[in-house]
Amino acid sequence: MKKYFQTGAMFACVLFTAGCASVSGRNNKQEASLTVKNYSSYSFVPSVSYQTIDGFGAAYTWYADWIQHDQIGAEKAYDALFSDAKLSVLRLKNEYEYKETKTAPNGKAIAEYYTAAVKRCAAYGEKPVVLLCCWSPPASLKSNNGIPGKDGATLKKNADGAYCYEEYGQWWTDAVLYYRNLGIQIDFVSIQNEVEFTASYDGCRFDPQESGSCASYAKAFLSVYRHFKQAFGSSAPKMLAPETMSCVWGTISPYIKPILAEEPDSIYGIAHHLYVGGTSDSDKNEVDPDSYLVNFMTLNQFYGTTRKWQTEFYIGHALQTAKLINNSLVYENANAYLYWSGVWHTNGSAFETGELINAEWNGRWYLCADYYVMRHFSEFVRPGYVRIKSITGDTNVASSAYISPDKSKVAVILINLSENVKRYAISSNGEYAVSSVTAYQSVFGDKALSADTCYKTVNLANENKIVLPPKSMTTIVITGSENNEQ
Repeated sequence: MKKYFQTGAMFACVLFTAGCASVSGRNNKQEASLTVKNYSSYSFVPSVSYQTIDGFGAAYTWYADWIQHDQIGAEKAYDALFSDAKLSVLRLKNEYEYKETKTAPNGKAIAEYYTAAVKRCAAYGEKPVVLLCCWSPPASLKSNNGIPGKDGATLKKNADGAYCYEEYGQWWTDAVLYYRNLGIQIDFVSIQNEVEFTASYDGCRFDPQESGSCASYAKAFLSVYRHFKQAFGSSAPKMLAPETMSCVWGTISPYIKPILAEEPDSIYGIAHHLYVGGTSDSDKNEVDPDSYLVNFMTLNQFYGTTRKWQTEFYIGHALQTAKLINNSLVYENANAYLYWSGVWHTNGSAFETGELINAEWNGRWYLCADYYVMRHFSEFVRPGYVRIKSITGDTNVASSAYISPDKSKVAVILINLSENVKRYAISSNGEYAVSSVTAYQSVFGDKALSADTCYKTVNLANENKIVLPPKSMTTIVITGSENNEQ
């Protein structure tokens, strides 16, 4: 959930190998001068490829049911999330047996989200995927006999003094069966949210190594994995680990090293958050995207062939968030990026509030700035797309590019971080034959104030030239085919 503290990390001076460009608001004089001003070269290179994208998404946990108080409004919210932004990953909270045995208080609410996503994804020939995460097992399995993580709560010990790993594995299996019986296809599981953090809210602590005061994450993980294999066989959910609040390799490695040594195929991918490993301040809603670069590159260095999912973060102004997501994709080679709160409640009516949809108790809601940031990535960078080389030649613009499996589409993300207008002529170094181009643009500024400047369709000069406003974000959608005559 939302954290209210400041984190710190190393700063890095890194030359960008990928970039983007933008321009600020145009007046008539600027518009007339476009024909005579020079355009810099932006190029994407399909022959140089990197990671495959698993998807973009968000969490639907606390407050997520508020929009369901108004069913007409809820349908419109689902349209915004799953038809317009096409968010494909739903991160849901495992509340099985939170209050009563064999049931979960959130079952009905999250089933509605999943059903809404399935319906809308089917309209464009896809299926959503679900990541089911645990904040706390039921009180009956906790050392403090409660859901909150206070008092160093960990897994309970049985009458023999051993931690209840087997019971925990069976509980997880029963939970997956429960949610699947509600019609929710559980594709991925993370057994514990922010495993290293002692939370005052729902939480359960696991350490890398078992001790007298704390259960072992590896033993708990492998118990769940083996129960899943026995119960579900080939339809078992894939498992992510360790979903730390940190993206620091030195924090992540001790949790997964013993798992990989014993069951190397048990971990589908590395999951982490971004509350530790870079510089962010939730009170000011600010983040330094480049402060994460060393840790991103270190994760890629040590886990280059393992999928990496960033599964929760929300801090930062819109332009900062845009660059942070781009940095995660480019330097970490992340396969998925999940925003923290798809739906949340924040008092007031600020546009930059740390959620995609700000909901009120009466069912009313509005789209927030980061919704448009996520949409710039999620609408056209689809699961299965592959990141390819992207070159702007300007350290003040960040970029990335992605190509569809059949090579018929390329999505380019351009983020102009500067105070100046940027102009780019788009090319593929002769590798791609372009048949059509469309573009969508948001002018965020240092602080985004209104949806009026967000996600507007823009015209490209001569179909291959783009003008980017200062402090803006642009998604360019290119249709074409590989050029086999080069």
